[in-house]
Amino acid sequence: MRIYVACLASYNNGVLHGKWVDASSDVDEMQEEVDAILRASKFPNVEVDCPECEGTGVRVHASGVQPPETCPTCKGTGEVPSAEEWAIHDYDDLPNLGEYPGLQAIADYVELTEALDGFDEDEVKALVEENNGDLEAAKEMGEDRYCGTYESFRDYAEESADEMMACHEGKVPEFLTNYFDYDSYARDLKMDMTTIDTAKGVMVFHA
Repeated sequence: MRIYVACLASYNNGVLHGKWVDASSDVDEMQEEVDAILRASKFPNVEVDCPECEGTGVRVHASGVQPPETCPTCKGTGEVPSAEEWAIHDYDDLPNLGEYPGLQAIADYVELTEALDGFDEDEVKALVEENNGDLEAAKEMGEDRYCGTYESFRDYAEESADEMMACHEGKVPEFLTNYFDYDSYARDLKMDMTTIDTAKGVMVFHA
């Protein structure tokens, strides 16, 4: 799962500058990659803390033996030029959450896929899209309302009807069940259900 992060200052100047970022990383790791993309822009419009000296202007050697020296990256100012704004211009193995969802929303989606581990990636995408990007609603729908995936909704309705008739076995003459109208039952039942079409079939949910 990846997101393509693009620098908007570069984009607005006719230059595509960005990179794919691993969306399964935690928020801090993703933010570090975004910050690096913005600092590498040829169209900086702000100053930010230098990543090497963390804004101190001084580089301290890890050994602690050598004395601190002026940071060569920022030349002692503690700041470096950077672009300020970014957007997500593409998704890989993720639903389209828009250009500006925020990194926390991306992390939340990855967490959702882990919570709904019984669903494949396409099914999770379908759930999120069905709920207009509302991840909590998608999670509730998948965990509490899912009935199964079928080749058609009629297959679900037929299974449902057969289960109900099995519960009344002996009470309904068998010859009468031959007159049961599955198509009409499926049509009426569908009004009280939610369905999502996927490549694997029809996902069926309680309304």
